[in-house]
Order: sequence, then C-alpha cells, then structure tokens
Amino acid sequence: MVAMDPAKLKELGNDHFRKGEYKQAIGIYTEAVEMLDGKSCEQAATLLKNRAACLLQLGEYEDVVTDINLCISMGGGDSKAYYRRAVANQNLKHLDKALKDAMEAVKIDPKNKAAIDLVMTVRRDIQGRREMMSSTTSLVDQMLASLTSGSDGEDKQIQALKNLVNIATANAGCETILAKNGFPIIIDFIRVKSPKQTHAINCLMCLTRNSLKRTQYTLAHIPLAVFKDILQQDDQCSVLIGGIFYEMLNSVLEDRGYDYTKRVLGQPKKQFPVPESLPKLFEYFTEFISVSTGETLDSLINGIVKCTDSRVLVEQLLHSEKIKSMLQLIVNGVLGYHQSQQLSIIISRIWTRARINDKWTLKFVKQCSSIINPRLLSGEEKHQMFALRALNIVLQGSFEAGGDVIRDVQDLYRVLTKLLCSKTKEDQMAAAEAVALMASDKKMCYNLASHCFNILKTVYKSPEVDDDVKLRALVAMSKMNASSGGNIHQKIVADGAGQRLHKQVRSYLLSNPSDEVKKWVAEALAYLTIDAEVKFDLVNDEVLMKHICSLTTQEPGPALSYSLACIFMNMTNSYEKPDIQPEMVRLAQYAKQSVPEEHEYDKEEHLKVRIAQLIKYGAPTVLAACSGADSERTREFLARSYYGIVCCDEGEHCGSVVQLGGTRALLNLFNNNSKEGKTIAAHAIAKIAIKMNPALAFAGQRILDACRPCISLVDSTNENTFIVYDGLMALTNLASVSDSVRERILREGGCHHIEYQQMEDNDALRRAATQCVCNLALSKKIQERYHPEEKDKFEPVDRLKMIFVLCGDEEYPTKIAALGAVAYLTSDATICKCLINIGSFIEVVKEVICLEDTAIRHRLLVILQNMIASDKDVADFIIKTEVFECLLALKQMSNLPSALHKIVDNSMKAAQHWGLIQANPGDLIYATE
Repeated sequence: MVAMDPAKLKELGNDHFRKGEYKQAIGIYTEAVEMLDGKSCEQAATLLKNRAACLLQLGEYEDVVTDINLCISMGGGDSKAYYRRAVANQNLKHLDKALKDAMEAVKIDPKNKAAIDLVMTVRRDIQGRREMMSSTTSLVDQMLASLTSGSDGEDKQIQALKNLVNIATANAGCETILAKNGFPIIIDFIRVKSPKQTHAINCLMCLTRNSLKRTQYTLAHIPLAVFKDILQQDDQCSVLIGGIFYEMLNSVLEDRGYDYTKRVLGQPKKQFPVPESLPKLFEYFTEFISVSTGETLDSLINGIVKCTDSRVLVEQLLHSEKIKSMLQLIVNGVLGYHQSQQLSIIISRIWTRARINDKWTLKFVKQCSSIINPRLLSGEEKHQMFALRALNIVLQGSFEAGGDVIRDVQDLYRVLTKLLCSKTKEDQMAAAEAVALMASDKKMCYNLASHCFNILKTVYKSPEVDDDVKLRALVAMSKMNASSGGNIHQKIVADGAGQRLHKQVRSYLLSNPSDEVKKWVAEALAYLTIDAEVKFDLVNDEVLMKHICSLTTQEPGPALSYSLACIFMNMTNSYEKPDIQPEMVRLAQYAKQSVPEEHEYDKEEHLKVRIAQLIKYGAPTVLAACSGADSERTREFLARSYYGIVCCDEGEHCGSVVQLGGTRALLNLFNNNSKEGKTIAAHAIAKIAIKMNPALAFAGQRILDACRPCISLVDSTNENTFIVYDGLMALTNLASVSDSVRERILREGGCHHIEYQQMEDNDALRRAATQCVCNLALSKKIQERYHPEEKDKFEPVDRLKMIFVLCGDEEYPTKIAALGAVAYLTSDATICKCLINIGSFIEVVKEVICLEDTAIRHRLLVILQNMIASDKDVADFIIKTEVFECLLALKQMSNLPSALHKIVDNSMKAAQHWGLIQANPGDLIYATE
C-alpha cells in the first residue's frame, strides 16, 4: 500500500472530524505530524491545531493546551488556536489563562463571535470565583477555629465538620481547606474514635475525590495502621474507609500522565505509565481486605470493581500478580462466598485485557493455576473445596480462562464426585457450582454427565441437602439436558427430562425469588430453553413468564443479563444454525447416521405464536434493560433476540419493539458489540427501517444514528446478498425522510457503497441501489458528486454515466428509479451540460421516449424539460437532434395525459425563451435559423 502524504492525511482526518469520529481523526493527524518530522512547521502547526479540536470534543483539555502550545511555538497562533486553548483552560478552571487567550483570539480576529462570548463568560466566572472564594475562605477559617478551640463543645465541632464536608464538595473548597492547613486538623479527628470521627472521614472522602495531589497528601500523612484500626471497628466508619479507598484509587487512575494515542514530534511510542501511588494503593487494598468483614469488605471490593474500566489498573493487576493475591484470599478462607463472587468481575476485565497478548494470557493462566491446581490435587477436602470456589470465580469471569486452568488437572471428575457426596454444605455447593459452570461447554458436558449426572439427581432428591446446593445441581442437570443443542437424536438424558427440570426450576423461582435464586434459575432456563418442549411450556406459563420479565426491574448483573439474553435468543430461535446441505443429509441417511432434525414446536407456525406471546409479556423491555451489558457475548445474543422478533411474521412486531425502547437499545448494541453482533444489530435496525416509517421508528437524532448501521450492511466486501439488499432498502427509506439524513449518509461514506452495488450483476441489488440513489439525488450536496472533476470541462463522471445507462435497463423498477434519479439531478445546470456529453444520450432517450408507459414518459419528459430550461447550449443540442422531433410528435398526440402535455409545453416555452424556436399562426412549432 502506498503511504499517503501529510496533506492527504490531513483531509482524511478532517473527514473523520466532520463525521464525529474524533479518536480516528486524532490517530490520522498524529501520523501526519510524525511524517513531517519537523520539515514543515506551518503544516505541523495546522495539524496540531486540528488535533486539538478533536481533543476538545473528547474533553481532553490538558492535551489541548499541550498541542496549542506547540502549535503557537511553530507560528500557528491564529484566532482559532487561542480560542481552543481558552476553552480548554476554562474547563480546567484556569480562568486567568482562559481570559488572556480569549482576549488574544478577539484581538487577532475581532469578528470571532465565539471568542467574544467566551471573554464575557470567563469574566463573569472570575468575578463569581472571587466572591465565592472570599466567602469560602472566611467560612473555612471559622470552622477550623471551632475545631481547634478548646472552648467549643462537641455539638459545635460536629456541625463544623459537617460544614467542611459541604465546602469540600467543590474543588475550590478543597483547595481552601488544604491552603488553610485544615488537613492535619481533620486527620486528628479521624485518629480518635468518637461521634466526630464519622464526619471527619466523610470530609476526607470529599477531599481525596478527583485530586491526585490531595490523595498523595493523604497517603503520606495517614499511616496504614490508622486505617486498619478503623476497619476493625466494623461500623459505619469502617464502611466509609472503603469509600475513601475508591476515591483515592480513582484519583490516581484519572491522572493519566502520558497518553500513548497522542504523541508530540520526536517522541517514541510508549505504554501507559504506572502512576506512582498505585503500588501503595495495591498494598493498602491487600492489607484492608485482610482485616475487613461484611459491608466494609463489600465496599472495598466494589471500589476496585468500579475502577476496572481503567486499562492501567487492569494491566497492573495482571503484571503485579494481584490475581494470585485475590485468589489466595479465597483459598485461605478470608473472603466469604458472596464477597468472592464480586471478584469474578475483576477477573473478567483482566482476562479481556490479557487476551490481546499471548504472553499475558499465559501469565494469567499461570497465576490462577499456581493457586488452584495444587489444592485440587492435595487430597484434603477443605483445600479442594476452597480451590473449587476459586476455580468457580475464574470460570465466572471467563470460561475460556477457567478451561485453560483445569485442562491438565488429573482426577478432576473424581474430586467433583467426592465433594458432591460430602456431608457438608460448603463442599457440596462448591462442587455443584463447579459442575454447573463447566457444563456450559458442550464437550466437557458429556464427561460430566457420565461421571456426575446420577450423583446430581441423588443430591437433588435428598431431603438432607441444602436448597442452595440443590439449585446448583438443578442448573447443572439443565445444562446436560441441553447438550444436544436442540437435535432430538443427540440427547444424553431421557426424553421429557427438560420439562421435568423446567417444573422444578419454576417452583424455585416462585417460592424464593431472592437475587441469588433469580441468577441461578435464569441460568438454568438459558439452557433448558434449547429444548423445544420447554419453550412451549414456558411461553404458555403466564405466571413464570411475568416473573422472568420482572427480573430487570433493578439493573441486572452480568450473569443475569447473559442468562436472559440466552433465554430470549432460544425462545425466538435466533441462535446460529448450522448450514445443512441437502446432499450431506442424503449421504447421512444412506450411511444410517443421525441427521439433525428440527422439533415440531420449533417450526414456523409455532414460532410465530411464541413470539407474539413474548411481545405480550414485554420481552423487548427486558432486552432493552440488558442492552448495556459489559459482555460482548451477551450483547450479541441480545441483538440476535431483537432480530428474531423483528423478522417474525413479516415484521408484524416492529412497532412493539420501537414502542418498548428497541431502537435505542439496538443502536447501542451496534455501537458496542462483536463483529457478528454488530452485523446482526444493524440488520435488525434495517428491518425496522424497511417495515416502518423511519421518521416514526427513529425519533429525533436517532434517525441520523440509524444511517451508519445500515451503511455497514451494504459494504462492498459483504458477500451476503440478502443482508446487502436489506441494507439498501433501509437506506432508501431513510433517504426519503429529509436532507439532513441524506447528507448524513453522504458523510458516513454510504454513497460510495451504494453506487458500487449499482454495478452488481444481481438484479435485486442493482434495483435497490438505484432506488436508493433516486432518493439521495434530492440533496444538493449529493448532486455535487455528479459534477465533472474539472469545472471548465463538462466531462461526465462515471457515476453519472452509470445512472443514465440504467435508464435503459430492461428491468422496469430499475428503469423507473434511474429515470427518477436523473430527473432530480437535472435540476442542476452543470449536470445537464454533462449529460449531453454521454455518448449514448440520444439513443437511450429515443428508446425510452417511445415506450408507451405513462410513469416512464413522465420522468423522461421532466428530464428533457429541466435540460432545455437549464442552458441555451444544452437546449440547442437537444433541438438539433431527433429527440426534439419526438417532443413535437408527443405534442400532437391527442391521447397524451394532460400532465405530460403540460411538461411538453413547458419544454417548448423554455426553447422559445432561448430564441431557438418560435410558434407560427397555426401553432406549429419549428426551429429558428
């Protein structure tokens, strides 16, 4: 591939900026800057200024200042540059610098209205800050005086601390407390257990929020022992320490330091640096957990879970072997069952990051194996139970990672059966949960069924076994029942087992609808609903269906979201199905081998009824509630479920999906999904755009957002003609709505893909693409695409030749659409001048005008009318050809519809206007000399 020069890269970056693709634009501008390598300061300054505009949109204000500083140093200090730095400084609360830059922007360009407005705004902000700081400083002085005064009673000091908490909610208040040396005073109250301690800790939590400087001060001046003493109190104060830990961790991670996506001239590529305070916070976390229990422990773990979106944190958890530390807490019995469950989210985030690098993946698996495997093989039930509990956390975080951990563990099934037969609840629950999780893998499921199925049945039926263990055994058996994947010839359990298990699952949910039971019941149903008979029973069970649809009244967790997505994907039959070739079926029958056979209840007539009932129960509401799930797999299954619903019964349920928040959810699923999930979500969006009025289906901004998914379907590399066709049909409908939609399709690069499909041999694709172009041609900006490459030469471009040639296409709908598109295009005089330079212009017009079809003639006559009226030279060209004779003949036809007569008359009047023809007394028209 030939490398682009900086100028072309700049234009490409500008295109991305106009589309709102700021991150892509930043990467391209960066590449262009590095390519220049100091050779052209003027070009580099412009690129840096453009990159700053992108960063401004992303809220990266410090980077904006860095880029503009460099831009100005290269001589690029124009009004825009100073304005952008002023806006960044305003958001960074550097108001004096913002005012100076804004005034400089106005000085350079006195007509820069945005800069003038900014000057006024910043001046007001500075005045307000001065007034606030004056009152805040006075108030802080009073509160600190009260706290240090020996004469003020406890009530007054508590009120002073409460006031400081309110002041510390604003950054200016925090800085004032720090400047007035208030930190040591507050720390003194934190050290001593008293009614004032809670308010002092609250104040410290506010002070450490969003500030690396104040976090570092806290770490430097409060010993670890003080925190540990408070944590051992096991009261409200200890829970608040968990909040302080989160605020400090978040402050450290938000101070990004160096961003590898944005580099300055001459700087090498770097990874994210490790913030200096992060290792110390890891040390605090380990020590905090070792002395915490109950709500305090929950608070600490939640704090680190909420920060796992940070790439820096996740990578450091992996590289500093904190996976081992966390799993060690489980196998040592420090963390109880419920606290351990939250670690699965951290494990999941770390694994997602580790997968990008084979060495990291190996490091992840080694850390897990070093803790889990020796204990599994130890022979001691207690060690094996804790090892299985740790394994379950890894399996919940990532089944793939858990599978790698236990791949080489010998006698695993013996350990599982041994603990299932144990008399203690902890042993049985760890083993039953491990079997339930491992049974998600079809290959592993067969071995588990042969070793554990009968034991699970015994455990489930035993009156002495705890209900929590029974529930997990029930889930494991449900997965084993589903291992046939819906193929009635490959079941490894007896017929009817799925329905019996379904009834038992139902009784659990209705009798004990706790969060834990909901999670496991949903997981059981996610696998049971592979069985067509279970689907039939479930959809006709109104009570159970209402319970399932009510599971999302509160925000569903990752496990519940995944299970619900599986349930509705199975119920709508929208799972991926193998492509079975008829020849292979006949060969299997001849060889007397099992042939996959669809169950009666999975056939079209039953599916239609089932989906109609799901709509009645509110299934789209459940799907919408789960659409923000972290897991790509979950999002893909949700997209499949939506697709199954909107395709059913010729789009009968599209209106219900839209009404219940489906369009917003699908747009979210398209933007955040796997490659396959994106395609499926886009296809569902396209189906809605085809079956409904897009203006109603996609209200407001969403109609513009719907363009990109549909464009992604018509990509020239897509070999699925069915998907491409639906994408073209959807874009045709979207393009009929308004100019803003048509221009969005243009900006998103849709026109290129649509025009490519016009050249396809497939009649349906060519027709759909031409119909789409017809609607797009209403836009003036799209008409400009059909202008000649050189302004002074009216040489028709290829896309204009293509659409005109299609006017003579043999297929009627394609011909009609092409004529309509050219009719719109000829409202542009430049295009009219280009058309007469197409070699086949006369032949195509003569061929089409002779067709006795009113719709075709109407469009062609509009084209000729527009061309004659557009320019004298164009009109002269037409009048000197046989086309004009055809117009004269049409004028004399008595049976020509009045609307067409009027168009012909308008064409003649236009020619008369140019002085090319005149009327004689008998109203016969002839050309002038």
